[in-house]
Amino acid sequence: MKNLYALLLFLFFSSATTYSQVILSLDDDRIYIDSIAKVTRNTKSDSIRCLYSFRLSKLYLMVQDVKKSKEYLAEANKLKVRFPFLNDLSVYYNSYTFLEKGDADGFEKTLLVANKKLSKYNVIEAYRLRAVVLQNYGIMQQRKSNEKAYMRILVNEAIPVAKKSGDNELISGLYKNVAIIFMNNGQREKAEEYLEEAENYIEKATKRSPTLIESKMETYIIKAENLVEIKRFYDAKKTLDKAFATLSKHPESNINDSYFYAEGIYYAKQYQHAKALMSYEKGIASSLKHQNTLALNRLKFAEYEVLFKLKEYKKAGENLEYLIENSQLIVDKKNYYKELSKVYSATKNYDKAYFYADKYNVINDSLNSTKFESEIVELEAKYKKAENEKKISLLQAQNEKAALLVSNNSLNVILFAVLSVFLLITVLFLWVFNKNQKKLSVQKEINYKQELTALENQQKLSVSNALIEGEEIERKRIARDLHDGLGSMLSGLKIHLKLSDRDNTINRTEVSALLDNSIKELRNISQNLMPESLLELSLEHAIKDLCMASSNSKTNIEFQYLIPKPNLPKTYEIVIYRIIQELLNNALKYSDASQILVSCSQNKDTFFITVEDNGTGFDVSAKSTGMGLKNIKNRVEFLKGKLEIESDTDKGTSAYIELKVKKENQDDE
Repeated sequence: MKNLYALLLFLFFSSATTYSQVILSLDDDRIYIDSIAKVTRNTKSDSIRCLYSFRLSKLYLMVQDVKKSKEYLAEANKLKVRFPFLNDLSVYYNSYTFLEKGDADGFEKTLLVANKKLSKYNVIEAYRLRAVVLQNYGIMQQRKSNEKAYMRILVNEAIPVAKKSGDNELISGLYKNVAIIFMNNGQREKAEEYLEEAENYIEKATKRSPTLIESKMETYIIKAENLVEIKRFYDAKKTLDKAFATLSKHPESNINDSYFYAEGIYYAKQYQHAKALMSYEKGIASSLKHQNTLALNRLKFAEYEVLFKLKEYKKAGENLEYLIENSQLIVDKKNYYKELSKVYSATKNYDKAYFYADKYNVINDSLNSTKFESEIVELEAKYKKAENEKKISLLQAQNEKAALLVSNNSLNVILFAVLSVFLLITVLFLWVFNKNQKKLSVQKEINYKQELTALENQQKLSVSNALIEGEEIERKRIARDLHDGLGSMLSGLKIHLKLSDRDNTINRTEVSALLDNSIKELRNISQNLMPESLLELSLEHAIKDLCMASSNSKTNIEFQYLIPKPNLPKTYEIVIYRIIQELLNNALKYSDASQILVSCSQNKDTFFITVEDNGTGFDVSAKSTGMGLKNIKNRVEFLKGKLEIESDTDKGTSAYIELKVKKENQDDE
């Protein structure tokens, strides 16, 4: 049972433990877990209590408290019934029960079901759990020696889904597992690419979890080992220092077992054998304290390699004899026999060298034949299991059929009658409910249309009022121009003529000059009212004339008209002209700009206006009290357009306008 729960731990926490295959720890994680348990007990929401109970079942399994893990799993299963998402999520959390029964195939099938059910949801928790499910399914393929399938699942499925969850610790773990596959296959440079990604993601992880710091330490240690193997010693030392900065504060942590191994090979590969042996000794002491057999064996063998190079054959042989005695795997023993043969050969003890070489050869030959036999046994076991399942299914079907035949006919009649009455009541209820719903829907639709019409009318009224107000201001401006400009000039001409009659002399040059100025002023007023070029020529000519007339020695106005074949009704052209006229007036009046750009373009039924200047700019968020900007907004709304103004102090102003327009032939239709 102990081995079984070790497998469960390995699967549920695989993103943090794939390389070490032990639960890594810096501190007592129970403090964090107990705080989650307290929140779970105090919450009033059944859905939150259910979700946290599922998580606690996993967390207590991490600290090997199987009893509490099962208690919280049972509690979660009671609460999940009313929540579809939690029902689907429970498939994953309950999947380990198949492993308790020794049913690995059932476990795999359940993982696939969990992935399918969770794929319906586009929420972070679903993405996170799907990534874990796919990771566990991949590990099961790896345990069947199908490492290619494991790699494909990680790269093509688990990592993309994990990225959607935004869980950086999980993403880092998956990249780390891909790197380990490459390391196991000797592709160290490729492994480094994925370890770089793993390090980047784990350093971005901020979400609190009981495994975050441990995952970060393991990533640093594995990356350092790999960097040593590809002889990037400077980078390896930097990475080891990152790990040491944290581990130095936790000398009792079992992560030190792996750290001292990585530090040892860092020194050993650079022929600093004394330092390497010191690191291995520290690691061996730490591994013995934590009963970490896997780390201990790795450290013993690494120490052996250094001792052999130093020709300390006695100590080297003792390490190998220890490994042979304590190793559980026959494959490892085979390799240790081979190395021990080398040690005795180096000491010229050829009898023992031959003895261990012969043991190596016997095991090597045995493994090759045993592998073939085990494959046959495995196939036979699968065949028998399938046959037994067929027989069981057939017997169950026969028993169910017999039970149905024995059942009471009268009970069936009563049940049928009850169901009929129930269905009739249900149909009536649904009919009445549907009828009422239709009435409510119709009434809601009527109310909505009325509200929409009222809003549209209110908007139209607001625009109309604004346009009337603008027209009234325009009339006052025209009256002022006629009175102050043309009126003054004509009065001056009249006075001049009276004086000429009295003196009986007429200065024709002065009279002609006064008449020319009056005519010019009249044309200016007429141009402001309705430019002649807009009526007789086109919008392009009118705006071009406006830009030329508005340019002065201080301000240069550039005009771009990017419409090859304009075809707009005059009403639209007049509104567009007025908008540009108002924008230019504002720019000339307030911006103190030296350059102004006016650009017009059109795409199908959308007309674009851009007016930019390099002037002083203004605060767009400040409330405007002038009529100029208000008139522009009203005209834009009149054509159902959009107005966007960008401006910063001393950085100029840009006005972007989109207007919905119709072509002239469309307007006629």
